[in-house]
Formats: sequence, C-alpha cells, structure tokens
Amino acid sequence: MAFIKRLGIFALFFSFLLSCEKNSYNLDQSYTARVVGFDLNCSTCILEFPYDSKEIINSVGQSQNNYYEAVNLNKGSFEIGQQIKCTVRKASDNELTGCIALYPSFNYKSIFINNLEAVKKLVINDTITLAYHDCLTDPENKYYLCLDSVVSESRCPLGMECFWAGMATVRFKFQTDQSAPVYFDLSTLSDSENKTIIPGYCIKLVGLDPYPSIDHRIRQDEYKARLLITKEN
Repeated sequence: MAFIKRLGIFALFFSFLLSCEKNSYNLDQSYTARVVGFDLNCSTCILEFPYDSKEIINSVGQSQNNYYEAVNLNKGSFEIGQQIKCTVRKASDNELTGCIALYPSFNYKSIFINNLEAVKKLVINDTITLAYHDCLTDPENKYYLCLDSVVSESRCPLGMECFWAGMATVRFKFQTDQSAPVYFDLSTLSDSENKTIIPGYCIKLVGLDPYPSIDHRIRQDEYKARLLITKEN
C-alpha cells in the first residue's frame, strides 16, 4: 500500500514537471508572425505564425484557424500583412482587457508579445544575409521575402573527395500584404538557376552557409543565405 502511495506521488510530481516544461516551451525563441486582421471591438491585432504554428500550439495551445489575439498589440501601430519577429507567451488573466474577457469578437486564444522586432528592410545593390525563416520587407510596396527552407543539399562536404561539386537548393517565399505566398527555388551552382525576377527586383543567391563537412550534419535552422538584390526595370 505504501509503495502504491509513493508511486502515485512520483507520478504526480512527474506530471507536474512535464506541465512546467510544456508551459515554458520556447518562451525565449523568436518567431515570425503575420498580422492577418484586427479585433475592431478591442483594438488589438490578430496574428498568425505561418512557419511556426506547431510550435505555437505546443507553447500556448490550439486556437481557431491558428489565429491568435495579441492583447498588447494595438491595431493603430500595425498594418494587415505586416510581418514581425517576436517572442510569445500565454496572456495572463490580469493582462486581458474587459473587452477581450467579456465581449470577445473572436474565439482566438490570447497571447502576449515580447521582444518585438521589425522585419529587416530589403537592401539594394549590397549582399544581405537572411537566416532560416527570416524575412525582408519592402515597406513602400509592402513586399515580403522570406527564407523558407533548404530543400536539397548535395554540396561536396569538406574532408571528402567528390567527382562533382554538388549544389544546394534554397526555397524562398514571396508575399505581398494582400496576396497568397508564392514559393521559388534558387540553387548555389548554376548561373541560370541562382536568380529570379520578382516585381521590381532581381534576387540572386550568392552563397549559403554553413558549408557541409563530413563530421557535422547541418540543421535547417543553421542555414543562412546570402542574397544580392538589384532593381529590375
């Protein structure tokens, strides 16, 4: 009987640890969010996390349509389609306004945004580094260019002899504030496949870091693409 009681106490303690781990999951990790609308009743922003919906669900819970109400972001400071970098946590009860708590316009889970950063501006005629899932913005035309993923990696690793240099293929996402995203791939090897034209710009992939080696398997979140962006008349 005493053994069963001790086993029950251990199980409760273990469950508590798991609960604490889940509630603190990725609280310090930065995510890319997109403003998809406003709660006009509460004057707050409605966000989606196009790259990180699974991580956000694990961190703060499932929400209708994977949209979340940011209780501390006022709609007057943001635009539909705007993308931001931020950290995310659940909103506590004392952070909810009476409007959100009593008269919600939507059934979206409430979140609190910290460490808000503007998405980097697109730079012309200079090499710029774009990390995994990071974005560039053209505020004038409301364009967003994001590094989606590295879809293939066959570059000859350092420390190995290969009969072919190999190449890596990087997928990018292009989106305006009112359009669905368009994806395109650029390769590190061919001059004909390492650049593309989007409205007003030529995007050229000039490098991808880190370079593979035989003693290290590169994770997706370690990749950084070097881009040269020029005006296209």
